Amino acid sequence: MNAHRLGGFLAQFLDSRAPLLFIIASLVLAVLGNALYELVLLIFGEQPMTLHGIIIGAALIFPLLYWGLRQAIETIARQRPMVKVEPVEQIKPHAGLVLPVGLSQHGPERAILEWHLRSATLRDCWLIVSPEVEKSAKLGDLKQWLIEQDVDVHTMPISNATSLEDAFRATMQALREAQTSPRALPVAVDITGGTAVMSVGLALAARNWSVPLQYYPAVYGKDGTLLINSATAPKQIVFASTGGTMP
Repeated sequence: MNAHRLGGFLAQFLDSRAPLLFIIASLVLAVLGNALYELVLLIFGEQPMTLHGIIIGAALIFPLLYWGLRQAIETIARQRPMVKVEPVEQIKPHAGLVLPVGLSQHGPERAILEWHLRSATLRDCWLIVSPEVEKSAKLGDLKQWLIEQDVDVHTMPISNATSLEDAFRATMQALREAQTSPRALPVAVDITGGTAVMSVGLALAARNWSVPLQYYPAVYGKDGTLLINSATAPKQIVFASTGGTMP
């Protein structure tokens, strides 16, 4: 049983909204308390001082025990989950990459780029950016980091992050440029960052050029924040053929 499942399993016994499980947990604690009571009497005898000590000890120990168990469950639940991408599903590092950049400072862009930088494979990168991203410090930091990795960076601005046509045209232009540069081949297209509309435009362009498509299956926290490096590798999207026509 992994940490996430264990945390969920234990938490249900401490949730008063589930009466049956809460009663079971309470009975278990009561049995343990009675056993401890009998053990103390067996060792120290039934003296007034002993009974007073048991009462005071119970008043202190059981709230602390309950609190400690709660903390342990929360710690288990907070442990970062990891999405394991099987080797057969992982995309191979490519020399060229078209990558949409989102506004979030904790986005997946670096993790994706680090994968393609393995063995110094990545040589050219086209960054699809909205007007908001183009003005951000994040883009400047990302470009500088890529230059330090000896990667040629090409910024492909779009006028509207919610325009499918803008994202499609920018990606088509990026792929057209990649085809004329031998060092940028093979090239792949990522659809993880940016808006959902941008992802559709990127995917359509990738299909037009018959180039590999990928996404980074990262995990998001309860507040919607992306957990950095929560996936092992970008996953290649494979379009299945139906072998026939749609009715």
